[in-house]
Amino acid sequence: MKKLLIAGAALMALIGSPAFAADMPLKAPPPPPAPVSNWTGFYIGGNIGYGWGNANSAINFAQSATIFNTAPFWTLGASDRDPLNGVIGGGQIGYNWQVGQYVYGLETDFQGSGQQGSRALGSALLPGAGILVTAVPTTITYTDRLAWLGTARVRLGYANGSWLFYGTGGLAYGEMKVSGNALPAPSFFGPNGPYPWQQSATKVGWTAGAGVENAFASHWSWKIEYLYVDLGNATTNVSGGVGNCLGIGPLCNGFLPFPATGSVTTRLTDNIVRLGVNYRF
Repeated sequence: MKKLLIAGAALMALIGSPAFAADMPLKAPPPPPAPVSNWTGFYIGGNIGYGWGNANSAINFAQSATIFNTAPFWTLGASDRDPLNGVIGGGQIGYNWQVGQYVYGLETDFQGSGQQGSRALGSALLPGAGILVTAVPTTITYTDRLAWLGTARVRLGYANGSWLFYGTGGLAYGEMKVSGNALPAPSFFGPNGPYPWQQSATKVGWTAGAGVENAFASHWSWKIEYLYVDLGNATTNVSGGVGNCLGIGPLCNGFLPFPATGSVTTRLTDNIVRLGVNYRF
């Protein structure tokens, strides 16, 4: 019995020795928990993307006769869609509040835009109440451009670890530049037109979209975002009538010009996808 106790004590001493402990296999430590981001605070960043939109135009004007009291002498009406495609980019600044896993925020951004489109279409001067009895073929050319765009939006999101999924919407504003010309073919009554229009207008509309943002470092995050933008309508006045007259065209060129008045109404809508990087304070 005494020998057994001595052997047990020796075995326990051996197990407790540093050399023996070093030879024993160690259990792997548990993996560290996934980082959890706190989205509360100010942030500032930049973005670049691509926009594809449409400028939908309605062209309506008429030339009034100054003789025989037969206005309008002719009318012109046309509608068309001008695709606006191009690169868009700029910067953003905002603030987030996080409550649990829900994130509420405000963001404003300003974008420079290269979105532009040009179109040419055929139309016709149509006889009105005057003595014009046949349609006169007319070529309409025009250009639409989104010069710049800004938004002021709310963001509502759900945070999951380092990821933030959000919807966004609010105010949009931007500068639309429109220009064009209607040029009828010469008629029996002499040369017609041209009838030009041009305007730069700052319009206010709305925007809505969604995005996802990832915090890849303690102060940095990247995001991808989609926005739909509607800037509403811009109306441009049309005037012209140079060289129109009654009579035999070559004999009365420039005599009794008939002024044309009317308008071109353009509605601009846009789709934007952009990549951005934010620095979070």
